Formats: sequence, structure tokens, C-alpha cells
Amino acid sequence: MTSAQIPDVVGLLCDLVALDTTNPAGNEAGAAGLLADVLRQGGFDVELDEVAPGRPNLIARAEFGSGGPTVMLNSHLDVVPAGPGWTSPPFEPTQRDGRLYGRGAADAKGSLAAMAVAALGLLEEAAGLSGTLVYTAVVDEEVGSTGARRLLTDHRPDAAIVGEPTGGRLFTAHKGSVRPVIEVTGVAAHAATPHNGVNAIVHAAQLVELITDYAGVLAGRSHPLVGAPTVTPVLVEGGEAPNAVPERCRLTLDRRLVPGETDRDALVEVEQILERFNAEHAPAQARISACAPSTGGPSETPADHPFVVACQLGLAGAGLSPELGGLVVNCDMTHFRAAGIPCLVVGPGELEVMHAVDESVALDDLRCGVRGYEAILRELLRHEGAWWR
Repeated sequence: MTSAQIPDVVGLLCDLVALDTTNPAGNEAGAAGLLADVLRQGGFDVELDEVAPGRPNLIARAEFGSGGPTVMLNSHLDVVPAGPGWTSPPFEPTQRDGRLYGRGAADAKGSLAAMAVAALGLLEEAAGLSGTLVYTAVVDEEVGSTGARRLLTDHRPDAAIVGEPTGGRLFTAHKGSVRPVIEVTGVAAHAATPHNGVNAIVHAAQLVELITDYAGVLAGRSHPLVGAPTVTPVLVEGGEAPNAVPERCRLTLDRRLVPGETDRDALVEVEQILERFNAEHAPAQARISACAPSTGGPSETPADHPFVVACQLGLAGAGLSPELGGLVVNCDMTHFRAAGIPCLVVGPGELEVMHAVDESVALDDLRCGVRGYEAILRELLRHEGAWWR
């Protein structure tokens, strides 16, 4: 594939956004197939690994000569539900005012498109490179990360770059989450005689007040790149009938974790709050009954790791900012770090548009993303490089 045949990144992103890969459901096969065709035509060896029916991971590989490292580009094919209120249809990509609008434009199909075009550019001008480049597009990042978990059972790169909206900055840390589901139990009674019962919904509201106090405690903690951990009540479900004092109410919390915290750390703190609640509100009782799905915990790659330094050198050499930062949302980087693989996050787009109505990406940022990815990869795969040894 010549430079004239490499797809325009804006056109490729438009094609990806037009494919509805909303998760739950996912239906990522069309987007995976589109990218597979583009990369195969450009000279990559392509594999589609079905994680679930209609939900394949894409793995595309290109060799630049022996003796070099294996570097993986990774991002996800699925998007969150669009919801109402869009100015233009969410799966009809629309350009206006220098931006491309559509669900997934930033999170994270912008990264997928920019990574693909950068990877093809590397193959078109491969002089001075050695090693292996693996482009991966995975399913189910937005719900349970089954795609990334499956990918890492068979693939162990020397380093990985995860694409998410970072404004083109290198993010070496990110928050994670654990989502305890708390069941509050009261005593059922007829609604005409509420004094004979213990209202689980009322007591759940009192528990929320304790959770709010806990949020204040968390605000006093901090991580230099991602800020403070948080806790937010996100779902509530309760009651059995319109004429009955509710016996049960379920409350789901979103507890954001910073590097250095674990799921267990956070759950122990929530359990301590529930112990206090149970002592003060008997006979009402509360317990953690389950944990809702999450992408995973937090992670971090040290700023002085040779891989991070090489990525900074690549961006600086292209006239782009080598500044480091942190991502305040979950992402699949956690699974690479859990496997001992150095990893960071970088991609076009702003955090503020993720999961929002009228999600969009600036066209200039998208093109700059191609330039940034290619500059990083050329530094990581150059003949003389030694960061991976």
C-alpha cells in the first residue's frame, strides 16, 4: 500500500462511527471486519478471534525485521449507549465546525482510526525499523473487558499503547473501579400500617448519608496524576408493591480507585460503614450482596520506565508535548499492567466528551493523533533502540 492508498483518517473514522457497536450487545463484528480489511490490504497478517458470537477481537501483525521488540497498539470497538438528545443522529457521522460528531468519535474509535493509519504509514516507510507491531481492537471494554482479558491469554508484547481520549498527552496512570451492590433489608408491612414495618427505602436513604460522609473522607486523599478516589451512588432499586412497606432496597455504588488501592481495600472500608449502619439502624440491616461488572482496578507505569521515556522522546522529536498525565476513568491498561507489561494511554479527543451527548473529536486532533502514534512507534521500533532490553 502506497501513501496515496493509505485511508484518510477522517474517512476511516466516519466508517467506524457509522457501525453501531453499542454495548451491551456489542455487535462489534462489522467494525472489526472493516479494520481487518484495511490492515490486510496494507500488508498486515490479520486474525479475528471470536470472544463471543458476533464479537471478535482483531489482531493484526507486521514484522519489521528480527531482533527488535514487540509493541502492541490496543483500543476497543464497543461504545456506550447513545441515549436521547443528540443534535444529529449518533450513528450518522456529521462534520461541523472542524469536529466530527457521533457516538464513539472520541471513545475510542478515534484512537482506532488514528492507530490504523499510523500503523499503515509505518509499513509504507519501514526503513530503520526492527521488531513487531501488533494492532489490536478488542470487544467489551465498556462493560467487562472480556476482549482484553482474552487477548492477553495468548499475546505478551514487550510494551503496549492503549488508545483513549487524552488530548494527545501520555497518561501513565489511570483510576479503576469496584461497584459493590448493597442490599438493605427491612420488615414488610401493609402501607396502611407503616408503623408495623421497617422501610428499607427510608433506611437506604440514611445509608446514602453515610456514603456521602465517606466521599468527603476520600476527597482528602490524592494521587499526583489522577487526583482523589471517589464514591458515588449510581443505581437504586427497591420495593415490592405500591401498597406495601418495602422489605428490600438495593443500592449500587461506583467506587473509583487510584493507583495503590485495591478492590479489597475499598470493599473493607464499605463494610466498615455497613457495620456502623447495622448497629445504629437495627432491625434494618445492610450487606454487600454482589459486585457489578467493572473494567478493573487502577494501574500505573513508572514515569522513569525506559518505555515511557522512549515514548516521550518520540513525541518530542515530532514537535509534540511529552508531558505526562493520568486518566480518571477505567481502561484496559489495567490488564496489561497486571500481566507485567509496561503500558500507557494516549489518543485524540477530550475526556469531557466521553459518554456524553453529541460526542465529538476535533479533526485537527485526530490528524495530530496519527502523527503522534507514528512518532512514538518509530522511536520504539528503531534499530538502535534499547528501551526494551
